[in-house]
Amino acid sequence: MYKVFIVEDEIVIREGIKNKIHWEDEGFIIVGDESDGELAYPMIIKEQPDILITDIKMPFMDGLELSKLLKKEMPQLKIIIISGYSDFGYAQKAIDIGVSEYLLKPITSDKLVTAVKNAASAIEKERKDKQILEQYQLLVYQKQGEKRTDFFNALVSGKMSLSQIIEQEKELGIDMVARAYCVMLFQFKGQEDMYEYSNEIVQCETRMTQALNRYPDIKVFERGMDGWAFILMGENDLQIKELTKELCNLLIDICGNKTHYFGGIGRVVHRIRDMQQSYLDANSAFSLRYFESRDQFLSYNDVRNIKAQVGNRISVSELNLEKLDRDLLEEFLKRGTINDVDEFVDSYFDGFGSNAMKSTIFRHYIIMDGYSAIVKFLNTLKYPKEKIDTILKDMNNIIDHLSSFDDCCKFYKSILKEAIDLRNKNSQKRYASLIERAKEYMHLNYSMSDLTLDQVAATVNLSPNYFSSLFNHETGMTFIEYLTDIRMEKAKDYLRCSSKKISEIGFLVGYLDSHYFSYIFKKTQNCTPSEYRMQGKGEE
Repeated sequence: MYKVFIVEDEIVIREGIKNKIHWEDEGFIIVGDESDGELAYPMIIKEQPDILITDIKMPFMDGLELSKLLKKEMPQLKIIIISGYSDFGYAQKAIDIGVSEYLLKPITSDKLVTAVKNAASAIEKERKDKQILEQYQLLVYQKQGEKRTDFFNALVSGKMSLSQIIEQEKELGIDMVARAYCVMLFQFKGQEDMYEYSNEIVQCETRMTQALNRYPDIKVFERGMDGWAFILMGENDLQIKELTKELCNLLIDICGNKTHYFGGIGRVVHRIRDMQQSYLDANSAFSLRYFESRDQFLSYNDVRNIKAQVGNRISVSELNLEKLDRDLLEEFLKRGTINDVDEFVDSYFDGFGSNAMKSTIFRHYIIMDGYSAIVKFLNTLKYPKEKIDTILKDMNNIIDHLSSFDDCCKFYKSILKEAIDLRNKNSQKRYASLIERAKEYMHLNYSMSDLTLDQVAATVNLSPNYFSSLFNHETGMTFIEYLTDIRMEKAKDYLRCSSKKISEIGFLVGYLDSHYFSYIFKKTQNCTPSEYRMQGKGEE
């Protein structure tokens, strides 16, 4: 039902428009009426009708003035003016305002209904065009998001030449020209399990990406389970500092009181090839999210100060050997990533103090305690003892050869990485059935033009980032690739087994725009839909 509002000072005409036409039978509903524009304006703003029918000449505020005000507030509103004035000047003003139709009195019910239906058709077309644009933008965003992530990883790895960077920038439409750069790593942290779907986090991420569209000097990159990365660009260090402060305040405001967060900020560098150093600094600060309290941003300078304080925090005589920061280690085993292991172990060992770590006995104790915690953790995942021993090696044969601090540190990191790798494989196995459910949901709902990764992740109660990572691992395809594959296979069935129009087939498989459907079909199938249909006829 389209909502209609009537403004007419002559009560006989107003009542006639309301009552002589069976509006609901025609697909419309009258949501209000008034005698002049001044009284009607606040009511129209409140009711938000789709179509306004108004007289042009009324006391207090005429139809043209009302239309002009409403078009500013409600540009999508369709306005039909009915007037007793045939003067072209009035019609010209109405056209300039954006009025849909200008009808002269007397007007028949049929003519008015036709005008309202024309307005409804225009509304429907605009809504469809908007849906098509949003769908196209979503697909582009999802596809570009994958490429942007790859670009960021290559950029901060230091493996790209300047010519390769410039080439990738052009392909992705990213302008990286600046005199100063800074990397920030950031993560929204929910109240519950990080793997579970959190509507609060999804909403925060949506608000963040929308807000950052207004900041051309902040480039945004998704990092899956590791959250988000920002590259801040400016003319000098001071500009970067101010932009960093503004970004932090924006993220804090987006999180509000419902969502926790943590951010790590790198140093400012002045060459794009030096961005690797800024990233390493940011990652060093970001890795402290396992040690420091949440809801804060740490810079690379903070890391040095924290580690200096931590180094003097514990002496051997003060150690509670029964506790030994086991909570930190157990939390990291549950939530840490392989990429964070090196920074975590370095900070973890710093916590015992340099004097304590000089003791061979103490170092061996830490190794054994860590090994014990890892075995206990893997037991909770139902791993057989024989398998654990095979993967983590025989401690009795190894520990005697760990004579130096570096040896102990290296070994500790290796067994921690093995444990997290096992955890990840176990999670993937455990969630395999959820991925099958997600695939089944996609096969049932592929025709939804607005089907998104977030929606599918919500159906299996996984966070979008974790779902995306699992889905890619299980299927060998990204979400959008898999969905496109489903749609193309269904489209081929229609093309071969039905006489439906190509535009209709596109709509049936989830594409509102037939031109975009044909473009995707040719790109993935190496022929147009028409050519594919003709191939089928040639085989008969």
